[in-house]
Amino acid sequence: MRSIEQTGRTVDEAVEAALKALDITRDEADIEVLAEEKAGLLGILGHTEARVRVTAKATLGDRAVGILTEILDLMGLEVEVELVADDAEAVSIDMRSGNDTGILIGKRGQTLAALQLIVAMMANRDQPPELRKRVVLDAEGYRERRERTVRAMARTAAQRAERSGRPVTLEALNPRERRIVHVALGDERGVTTRSEGEDPNRVVIVSPRRERRE
Repeated sequence: MRSIEQTGRTVDEAVEAALKALDITRDEADIEVLAEEKAGLLGILGHTEARVRVTAKATLGDRAVGILTEILDLMGLEVEVELVADDAEAVSIDMRSGNDTGILIGKRGQTLAALQLIVAMMANRDQPPELRKRVVLDAEGYRERRERTVRAMARTAAQRAERSGRPVTLEALNPRERRIVHVALGDERGVTTRSEGEDPNRVVIVSPRRERRE
């Protein structure tokens, strides 16, 4: 955690200087007064400045990184973990490991999704509702590659449905991937999409607007 000691003519002045240096607000800081200011003779001679230590509180992103790192250590994996973003709505974390990337991702991203769920639950535990955030894990660009694959799958299904005049059922997809399909084909005039079934076997069906009759 980032921490700084700062002096000032008063405690408040020292605290404000430290907050500015750390670029945080008082709500984001732990403040320890190391020494109060003392007035000297006639208020000038022998004056002692106040000294404080200001430490930036661990953010939810920091907590998520720590939790994930501990889990990966317990799994015996050597993985580089990087906090990519920590904004008001979500925490994004990337993992890099040349040898263990496949293990991190799992079949169709199932391991990655499970890790994401566990880290999110633990990082948000004991947080008030207004401070809870989504946690998004990625492994060496897997999510972007998978999104491209799902979009291509959706376009291919739409073409097949229009040519054949019959519905096309995609493989089982997770909620995020199903949304990708619905959005990708939302402007396609020749097909419609709907989801059916129960997770984890819920699928998207791409149907032609004009179905061929037998």
